[in-house]
Amino acid sequence: MRNPYSACLAIVFLSAVPSLLAESRTLHISRQYLNIPIGRQSEMRLFQIVVDGVQQRQFAMQLAENSIDYWIFIDVSEFKGQTITISGLSDRRSPSAGTSLNRIYQAGKIEHAASLYKERNRPQTHFTVKRGWSNDVNGPIFYQGQYHLFWQAFPFGVKWDTDFMYWGHAVSKDLIHWKELAPALMNDRLGSPWSGTSLVDHKDDGGWGKEALVLVYTAFDRISHKQVQCIAFSTDNGAHFSRYAGNPIIDSNRKVGSNDTRDPKVFWYEPTKRWVMVLFEKDGMSFYTSTDLKSWTWKSHFKGLHECPDFFELAIDGDANRKRWILHGGSSSYFIGSFDGESFTAESPELRYAEGKNLHGDDTLYAAQSFAEMRDGRRVQMAWGRVELEGMPFNQMILFPTEFKLRSTKDGLTLRATPISEIDQLREKGHSWSAQPVERVNHELRAAGTGPLDVRLQVTLRGEDTLTLRYDGVPLSTIKADDLENGSGLVELLIDNSIAEIFVNQGRRYIIKEIRTTARGRLECVVGPNTTSIDHLEICRMKSIWKP
Repeated sequence: MRNPYSACLAIVFLSAVPSLLAESRTLHISRQYLNIPIGRQSEMRLFQIVVDGVQQRQFAMQLAENSIDYWIFIDVSEFKGQTITISGLSDRRSPSAGTSLNRIYQAGKIEHAASLYKERNRPQTHFTVKRGWSNDVNGPIFYQGQYHLFWQAFPFGVKWDTDFMYWGHAVSKDLIHWKELAPALMNDRLGSPWSGTSLVDHKDDGGWGKEALVLVYTAFDRISHKQVQCIAFSTDNGAHFSRYAGNPIIDSNRKVGSNDTRDPKVFWYEPTKRWVMVLFEKDGMSFYTSTDLKSWTWKSHFKGLHECPDFFELAIDGDANRKRWILHGGSSSYFIGSFDGESFTAESPELRYAEGKNLHGDDTLYAAQSFAEMRDGRRVQMAWGRVELEGMPFNQMILFPTEFKLRSTKDGLTLRATPISEIDQLREKGHSWSAQPVERVNHELRAAGTGPLDVRLQVTLRGEDTLTLRYDGVPLSTIKADDLENGSGLVELLIDNSIAEIFVNQGRRYIIKEIRTTARGRLECVVGPNTTSIDHLEICRMKSIWKP
């Protein structure tokens, strides 16, 4: 949940500031959306929606006071037939002082709906939100015949604001094509709903209904900065979520001596007939257990890793009789070990399954989570792609879904990630060439354009040669003979707007790099003097995930 780019935006809400003017507007709600103009240079300020004297929502946004840069929307369906008052502050020095709220209007569709998912810098094979900011993946799960994806969302602008995060929500039948729904969680009395997990309460241990979909999340109070653990649940297939009246279920700030207590990962552990929670606390991961999801007992602490834990068991080389547990944190760092229902014992050094930096120098992959309740036994994960989408009314993305496998290698056990098999749904009929000179390969790569593309190269590196993949002259990755099998192997490259994902030798290396939005699309490979040809090249254009 930490912001890798800048400190949280300051929110101006004191009406005593001389340059600010309080304003309000009353609206009788008859349509689904409020369309709201945003100015990138406007101050981030606090606004409220009040109905019959009771505050229903509070949020921050950069309401346009001069020129309009883009539009956001708020779904106000729940207020249909009612009169609301929206209020906030404007700049007395602005030409629109006292009237900024007048540009907000009701409609049955969002502003610029015709261009939705067709925008210039919109990724076409990676999930992005309609409007606003997205970051951590939260509690992905297969439930009632479809996949549910949740994430940290700030719907009111394209910059991070940890004080007013929501849980975004989308569903899919195939892990590829997603439909964004209304937010699953918004702010409540305990604060902003930060990252967490989801589960199915098959036996009604919590008392909210058999087969209820349960969200376990951190609530962040923007005034005290406390972080406590809470529950929400749904009994209508995830259409609506209600908060548990007994929240918070864990408040460990004082005991731990830190406000860093967040991002619960919860699952059922059959051998002990207990629910297990992995919770980031201060300097590592704490383990708690429960029988009813409400009362939790601290059991152990594993020092190491940072926030956003994921924890699961995998078969070694597909052998169901040989398994190990994987514990990883916010980045791609992980440990392999054993778990007895109360404590994790590491049996490996700290490892990494992904690499690659964004244009800010931070890990491009962050806050990955794997799907619970998968029916086919796969361990599929999705992660936040920390990528700037310049000039768009949305920002950041979710990386392409990958499948985890635990493999034996000469260096020991390693976690590998490769694109899920459903990627074939997006691959159009491609072109392939065998045993081609590097010059011909580069001619075809350059001719392929900006994408989206799925490029597969089978290569044999001779001697000490390396293979470097470049995009518009900028290196994406350099692959050595040691990264392959006896110097030979497959390199797969997914190119989309603003992002490149590279898979070397069935996930032995997984590299994620941000691409500048100004890139013209000149993909090429550079090899050493001893490697004069590429064994096989296949180039496929990719269909858009936004088309049925």
